[in-house]
Amino acid sequence: GGLTGPNLLCAGRAPVVITPPQSVHNVTGAQVYLSCEVRAVPAPVVTWRKVTRSPAGNQATEDLPGDHVNIAVHVRGGPSDHEVTAWVLISPLRKEDEGLYQCYSANALGEAQSHGTVTVVDRSQHGAPRFPAPADRL
Repeated sequence: GGLTGPNLLCAGRAPVVITPPQSVHNVTGAQVYLSCEVRAVPAPVVTWRKVTRSPAGNQATEDLPGDHVNIAVHVRGGPSDHEVTAWVLISPLRKEDEGLYQCYSANALGEAQSHGTVTVVDRSQHGAPRFPAPADRL
């Protein structure tokens, strides 16, 4: 028989999201990150995707970092056994980076996903006076 025995199968666990990404907001030009902690046996592969919705209402996902020079993805094992923590870092933040970010994890036994939202406030509109104050002209 080519069976490896039932014990190996029993030890496996499909991915479970331990800590889902928190939704964040910041001004343009700032730095934000989302993190996602997943537990699975064997350790899962974790990827980040940006979810975009077309004007027609179709949903599309884009694997990150893709061709975005301002987005970095970092994945490492831990903090404990069979856990993986993944981050997506956006710096500098641009208005078009706003949206839904999906942490997607998978191993041979299954998959899990969770989402965090990035909201971007335009710095020029953030806390600026409605009318130019006289001091602005100095």
